[in-house]
Amino acid sequence: VCGAGSSPAALPAVLVAARSGLRCRPLDRRLQVARRAEDTMGELFTKYYRLQEVNRQLEGDTKIAIVGELLEVLDDLERTQMQLNDPSSQDAVRVVAEKFQGKLQTLGFSRMQAVGGIFNPEVHEAAARKPADAEFAAGTVCEEYRSGWVLGDKLVRPAIVVVAE
Repeated sequence: VCGAGSSPAALPAVLVAARSGLRCRPLDRRLQVARRAEDTMGELFTKYYRLQEVNRQLEGDTKIAIVGELLEVLDDLERTQMQLNDPSSQDAVRVVAEKFQGKLQTLGFSRMQAVGGIFNPEVHEAAARKPADAEFAAGTVCEEYRSGWVLGDKLVRPAIVVVAE
């Protein structure tokens, strides 16, 4: 019916309609397949971008978990430095602590500055209170027992502080 040699005038009207319908069906089918392929590609791109975002979040969470544990080593180095009496030993420990802190900073971590700032329960843990004086007003952090750290806008660990009241 749809052969190349058949002429539309020789065919009855029903066959002409059928012939033209047959020609349109493959085109319609191709359009449907193309639309489905576009939809599938869109879905794949959406899933790809979601997966990338999940991987970024997982990477950040993994960094935070590991560095959160390693910060205890930095705390020990800083406490050791303060307790040593020999200046050359203090310098040696200070160099190691600064190198450790530098490596953390290259990974995107930063130490929060707590002393002198307003107490914020979202990023500080109050360990003690002491009376306010001329240097520190009420509600101000006046001493830091343990430093707080952040990675971008995520809190790695809160600072443990003393608050003036």
